[in-house]
Order: sequence, then C-alpha cells, then structure tokens
Amino acid sequence: MPIVFDNRFARKFPEITTRQPIKPDGEVSLRWLNSQLWAELTKGETPPAELSQWLGGLESWPGTEPVAQKYAGHQFGHFNPYLGDGRGLLLGQAVVGEKITDIHIKGAGPTPYSRGADGRAVLRSSIRELLASEALHALTIPTTRALALISTQGKIQRERVEPGAMLARTATTHVRFGHFEHCFHRGLEDTMHNLWQDTIEVTWPHLADADIAEQFSQVVKSTADMIAAWQAYGFIHGVMNTDNMSLAGETFDFGPYAFLDNYQPEKIFNHTDAGGRYGLLQQPGVGLWNLQRLAQAVSPLIESDKLRAALDTYEPELREAYLNRMTKRLGMSSVPANERMQLVGGWLSLLEVNQADYQLAFRDLIDSLEAREPKGLLAQSGESWWQEYNKAVNGKTDIDVMKRVNPWVIVRTHHAQRVIDAAEAGDDSLLNDYMQALMNPFAESLRESVWAKPPTAEEQVSELSCSS
Repeated sequence: MPIVFDNRFARKFPEITTRQPIKPDGEVSLRWLNSQLWAELTKGETPPAELSQWLGGLESWPGTEPVAQKYAGHQFGHFNPYLGDGRGLLLGQAVVGEKITDIHIKGAGPTPYSRGADGRAVLRSSIRELLASEALHALTIPTTRALALISTQGKIQRERVEPGAMLARTATTHVRFGHFEHCFHRGLEDTMHNLWQDTIEVTWPHLADADIAEQFSQVVKSTADMIAAWQAYGFIHGVMNTDNMSLAGETFDFGPYAFLDNYQPEKIFNHTDAGGRYGLLQQPGVGLWNLQRLAQAVSPLIESDKLRAALDTYEPELREAYLNRMTKRLGMSSVPANERMQLVGGWLSLLEVNQADYQLAFRDLIDSLEAREPKGLLAQSGESWWQEYNKAVNGKTDIDVMKRVNPWVIVRTHHAQRVIDAAEAGDDSLLNDYMQALMNPFAESLRESVWAKPPTAEEQVSELSCSS
C-alpha cells in the first residue's frame, strides 16, 4: 500500500503554519533510501519511480499538504521570538495502522519564517544527519530517522559553495519546545492547549486522558532518558537550543554533533560555542534548563507546584537511566546498585587519564573478560580498575549483553568526511558501505573493518560548522 497521509497539523493549526510547497532547486537524484523504514511506512511497497521528484518538489506527493511551522526558542541562552522552519517543511503525517509519523523535508527552500536564510540544505550536512540519526537508532537512542536523501543541482553558499541536497526525515512529532514558547510569547493560550493535547495524543496515546501535569512529567522523563543515552555513548549534540528539543524526547536537528573518539569530556566541537555551553558534561544541565523554559511556556496550563514537582524528577530519572545504560555496557548487573556508579567513575577516569578511545575501550573490556586477563587498555594501565571490577562482579558478567550494546562502529568525523568527499564527487559507494555498518554496529565481522578504526592524530577534528 502507498503511504497514507492524514495532514492533521495543517488542518488543526492554521494559525501557526503557512501552507507552502517544496521549492525545487533544479533536477534531483535519489542518493540513498532507507529501505527498511520505507517498508515499515508502506507495509512493504516498492518505492515509486517518482519518489525523488516528489521529494525535490518537481511533482506534488499525492496526499501531502506541506506546511512551514512557526516557533520561537532560546538560542545559546537568549530568547529569539522570530524563528520558524527556515530550512524545511512538514510534508505531512503518515498513517501506519494506528500510529502517526511526521515526514519532514530539510532543505525544501525558503519559507515566510526563514528570516533571511536561504532555506536550503547542503549535501555535507544532510549526509552527516542521516549517518547520525541511523547510528543512534541502532544504539536504541531515541531519534528522528532519515528516510531518503536526494541531491539537487543547487550550489549553496556556506563557508564555501557546496552542492545542494534535501533530506526526508521522520519523527514521532516535529513539535518542539519552541512551539510552546512561540504560543506563550504571542499569547496564544488556546492554540498552546490544543497543540499540547494533540501532540500528547500522537506521541503517548495512553496519556491522552491523563492530567496535564502527568503528561508534562512524561516529557521530563523522555528528555532525561534521551540525554542519559547521549552521555552513555559519548554523543555531543552541539546545539541544544530549545527550538532543537523535541517534545517526544527524540534527538532532533543535527548540526555540529560528534561522538567522542578519545575520551575528552570537556571538548567542544561547535565552532560557534565559544563559551562551551553545549559540551558533553553540560548536556544534562542544559536539558533541565530547557525543560524549565518549556515549563515557563506552558505555565498557563499547569499549576506551578505541579510543574516544579515534575522538574524535580529530572535529575533522579537521568541518573537512573544513565546507570542502566552503563550497567549494560560494563556488564555489571550482578553488582549491587550502590557500587556501580563508583565503578563507572573509575572507568571514566581511566579512559580520561589515558586518552583512550571511548568506544573501543568497552571492547577491550569484553576481550579481557573472555581471555580472563587484562587486554588492550586494561593491560597497559588499567590493572587496578580491572581488579576492583573483577572483585565486584565476582565472575558474574553479562558478556552477551555487552556485545549487544557496545558497538564496533559509530559515526566518527573523519570517516564521515571521507564519505562526504566521495559523495560530492558523485561516488556513493562509501556512503552505502558506512551506512550498512552503522545500522548493524555490533556485528563481530566489523572488528577489523576500516569503519571501526579511530582517527590518527592527523585525522582528529577540532571544530565543526553549525551551517546546514
């Protein structure tokens, strides 16, 4: 069956949307399609020959009603009331059974809310987003998904002139914290209430009839769980503005992100983040700060004491979710809960002192457990922690679980750049190969893969651009 659309957002919220088609940027070429995701949305239908034309705006996608959305947001701590979907359109809501899935086109051209932005996306940033979103999905970290990538004939000026692209992505919802900040700033209380309830019904149908304070608590929990997962896997979002925070607690709007190579938790990759606001260690605190801004925005709907009570659950929820992730990564479910965080702290100190590779160090631990003697990092300088760990687990480790949660392959910036360089030259073979590895990151066959190799000193990247 084809994708069936129910364009509820366009229908229900005309006051915060403008209907607008995708604006073509020349001829297009389909560069990558998420076949698995397409099959889920269509129940196995073969992709139509017209798909790239639909995504590029050269033909209208039957059943869709593209809209640009109005929202506001705090950017680097400062409120900006004049934001909007300047580089994309909400194409429509796909219906799969009883589930609603938003489909969004990034790079669809300027909108009335672009505020001078050209509304286009470049191939570089589009590839980086599809790599990261599918890698996070494979790691079971809540995220938007990449559906399809097309290149266009456009030549887009960023730090240099770059080839244009459009990326179709899916999400439980594209409603952001910033939507509610816009409503609050503009005094649109009825719209805010209706938008809140509609988003809850789509995202958590079982909470549709719950008290609004309980619904807000779910937003707090989902945000905490997402950020805890980022911390456990060394993912640095890089631009956690409130307009980049999803109400569903899904990783959203990929810019100057990075996964840690060497464990340098204070490293800042976003070259516009001179103050280090969005580094790895700051992410948990920023998550709470952003939730506080959301609480302020929805304060006309929920009593202040209930908002405070919900916000107070953030830190313990994040701590528990993080410890659960790290318990699996370190195979220590048999260790009493009150001892686990000490082992985690010792492990991270060991990695930081030795500037060890954050991902492959966990694989050193698995190798050590299977060999019953320290290997790799643990053999070089980690024998003290190794002894403490062995005493704590007392022979009861979860090696099978560890192999299912510790990847051989993650998005590494130097590999992503190789893929981008090849794609800009018209060669998608590296993109396809890397994506195959990222979507199956735990496969033992990847141990010797080029994609598992960390960067050399010359390949290390110190700064990343925010531009898309």
